[in-house]
Amino acid sequence: MANKKTTERFDRILIAVRSILRERGDINFTMKDVSVRAGVAPATVFNLLGNKDGLFYALLSQLLDDLFIGVRQYKATDPLQHCIEATDYVVELFLSDPIVFRELFLVFLGTRDELHRPWFMHRSLSFWRHSVSNAVGQGLVPVVELEDDALPRTLMLMFIGSVDLWVHGDLNDQGFRAQALYGSALVVLGAASGDAGGLRKRLAEIRQTLPRHHTFLRHLVPAGTKSRRPERVAVRHNDPNAAARQS
Repeated sequence: MANKKTTERFDRILIAVRSILRERGDINFTMKDVSVRAGVAPATVFNLLGNKDGLFYALLSQLLDDLFIGVRQYKATDPLQHCIEATDYVVELFLSDPIVFRELFLVFLGTRDELHRPWFMHRSLSFWRHSVSNAVGQGLVPVVELEDDALPRTLMLMFIGSVDLWVHGDLNDQGFRAQALYGSALVVLGAASGDAGGLRKRLAEIRQTLPRHHTFLRHLVPAGTKSRRPERVAVRHNDPNAAARQS
């Protein structure tokens, strides 16, 4: 019974954090705000999750559970294209709740956390391993690429780079998807040792959707010049006019 109550309180706390993030659009809230929204004592929040970083990592982990738990079934018949399908799956998840994921990844990308981050990175790497395991199993990618994690690690690093640009408003939603898909396809193509004709064709198709302008270059301004950072903030919070200026 005690475990059931603890689980219920834990879930209520994470629901409260997600709700507050959506309403505020930033992480500038207190643990007391969370406890009030969740209907639990402030001490309960600290006892179950510790500090705010613990809250954020627990929520992020919960949101990504359907990516990391269980075996995903890929629809593509070409194993070399499973990485594209996996990437699109993650992007779609992020875009389903953009404010929450942006704020969580601002914490993830900007905080040195030796308690929560290593386990999250381990789970992430496992996801990317799975995305190329069939290609390796069918001899389309050398086994060594999976044995030493060179390929899944590079896929993970590439995706994190796309996420970072999206989180900071340098890529809008469409640009985020296109850049992430193109990066995954390009990385796997570089490692492929078998027939990659289908992947090459898919890569060329994705390339046509890449952003034509890089907004982060426009924000490099001389000293003393007014920054255009507010435009980027507007993009982060889905201002349609600001997003349109990226295309």
